Amino acid sequence: MRRAKTKGNDDRKIVIKKVRSRHGGHASGAWKVAYADFVTSLMALFIVLWILAAGDQQLKAGVAQYFRDPGVFENSAGLIPIARQGEQAVLKTGGESLRGLQEGLEEDLRALQEYSSIQEQISLRLTSDGLLIELIDTDSQAFFDLSSAELKPVLRRVLAVIVERIKELPNTIAISGHTDARQYHNRAFYSNWELSTARAHNARRAMEDLSFPAARVERVVGYADRLPLSPDDPLDPANRRISILVLKELEPVKNAAATEEQNPVVAARASFH
Repeated sequence: MRRAKTKGNDDRKIVIKKVRSRHGGHASGAWKVAYADFVTSLMALFIVLWILAAGDQQLKAGVAQYFRDPGVFENSAGLIPIARQGEQAVLKTGGESLRGLQEGLEEDLRALQEYSSIQEQISLRLTSDGLLIELIDTDSQAFFDLSSAELKPVLRRVLAVIVERIKELPNTIAISGHTDARQYHNRAFYSNWELSTARAHNARRAMEDLSFPAARVERVVGYADRLPLSPDDPLDPANRRISILVLKELEPVKNAAATEEQNPVVAARASFH
C-alpha cells in the first residue's frame, strides 16, 4: 500500500490488487473420459480372451466371424440365434465342411478330360458367405459365345461335376451372371442386364436338368458389368463369368433357452434388451 501526496497535504490511499489466475490442472475431468474408454476396451479384450479359452469351437468360430464382418449380428448370418416360427436357427460356420467340399471339387474337376485347358478359368474360394465357384472366360476359351446365353458343352460338363458333388448337401446356392463392359444389342437381349440374367438362368436350368434340386436355388441374378473381376480393364474377358455360391447352412436349434445358457455371448447381448 502506498500513500500519494496531493495538494493540501491530503494523504490518499492507493490499493494495488494482484489477481492470480487459476489453471485447469488436476481440476479438469477430461482424463476421466479417456480412462473410462481404456477400461472398457480392456474389459472387452478380457471377455474375448476368456471366450477363446473356453474350448467351444462353434463359439470361437462365431466370434471370429463377427470380427470379419460385424454386420452379421444384425441378420441371419451371425452367431446369435434368430427367431423362426417358434424355433431358433444358429449358423453353422461350415468352415471345415466347406473346405472339404472345395478340396473334393478340385479333385473331381481335375478328372475332366479338358481340365488342363480350363483350370485357369475355374476359381474356388471360401468367403464369409460360403464357397464361391466362379467359371471365367478367357481370350482363348469362353463358356458362352459373345452375345449368346447358350451354354457351351464344356460348361455343361463342368456344371455336371459341380452338381454331382453338391446335390446331396443341404446347402442352398445362389447363381449370378456377369458380363464385361462391351455393350450387347440384338433381338434377343436389350442390354448386358438381360444377357447376364439369361446366362445365370440357363446355368440354373442346366444344373436342375443334372438333378440339382430346384428348391435349393435361393436366388438367380444378373449383374451385367457392375461387379468386374478386373475393374481397371472393363473389357477384360475375365469379367465375363458365372458365379455359383454354395451358401453356409442354417441348422435348426430346438432348445433355444439351452443354447442361450451355453452361449455367453448370446446371454450378454440379451442383457442389454
